[in-house]
Amino acid sequence: GPLPSGEAKRYGDKNFKAMMYAKVLCVLYPLMLGYDVLFQDVDIVWIKDPMEYFHDDSSNLSQFDVIFQHDGSKSVRYAPYSANSGFYYVRANKRSQYLFTSLLYHSDLIITWDSHQQVLIQLLAEHSSLFGLGVKVLGLGTEMFPGAYML
Repeated sequence: GPLPSGEAKRYGDKNFKAMMYAKVLCVLYPLMLGYDVLFQDVDIVWIKDPMEYFHDDSSNLSQFDVIFQHDGSKSVRYAPYSANSGFYYVRANKRSQYLFTSLLYHSDLIITWDSHQQVLIQLLAEHSSLFGLGVKVLGLGTEMFPGAYML
């Protein structure tokens, strides 16, 4: 259906769930066209260009298919990764395309759980184990991404 024209009134309402679904599509489509994707929520501000960080071939990050900022939550709900679904980088390849296609196919769980974050984290665990998806979650206090730092 169409995207909502107004904001969500509360976490998990109909408009919120529709936007969670849209977040999946806006990552999946460029991946399927062969483009890497840097996804971020609108409340992120860059001090310097983050792409150098993700494209640095001398860094060990070049071996990962998906790189997430830590969510800051230690809740069991987001175990084992605590990956922040509001800031991540995805390299376009067959493994990441399959991950996000699977996320799209799990839209019933997005509706049930009111968000795509928990579904995405469970799929990260499954795809890293079964299909060799390289997953990296940046630790708290990462200097390049200070929003992940918690006092």
